Amino acid sequence: MMYIFCSKALKTALNIKNQEFVKMPADAPIDLLYAWHGHIAKLDGKNTIILMNDQTMYSVIFRNKLPRSADKFSELIKEALLYTMEVGGFNRADIERYMSGIGDIIFAEKADRQMTGNLNRMFLDMEYTGHRWSDNESIQAEQAAFENKGIRKQGNTYVMPFEKMLDELV
Repeated sequence: MMYIFCSKALKTALNIKNQEFVKMPADAPIDLLYAWHGHIAKLDGKNTIILMNDQTMYSVIFRNKLPRSADKFSELIKEALLYTMEVGGFNRADIERYMSGIGDIIFAEKADRQMTGNLNRMFLDMEYTGHRWSDNESIQAEQAAFENKGIRKQGNTYVMPFEKMLDELV
């Protein structure tokens, strides 16, 4: 099972109703490799969605022709993960192993200020590094590959999301 913890802005953008939105207790046992935080913000005048993995900080970026429902976004997430991981340099066996563990996608609410801060920091970084946009595509795999090979602060340490995700998959 994959959890997408949405910001209020993303919840509104995807038209997720309160009864469809799962409230997760802070101590709920979940596999962090399949837990992602998502946020939407305007970047260069266009709505941009970032999903960031809770364990590795690996990110998937969406822009242009964004879905307006959770069901369509769920389909796009699976497609985006596959495509972004291929462009990012993962081998096929690792990608298939990760994709086989996804199952259902559940949109949930979980207050994690640290992850929200990490997402906001990434949006700020992309104001300067976001020049790899593909105008015709919703899935911004090239930009995500660039961002995932950079350094991100996770707690008190610094990580490279691509390398950390690779370590988790091997």
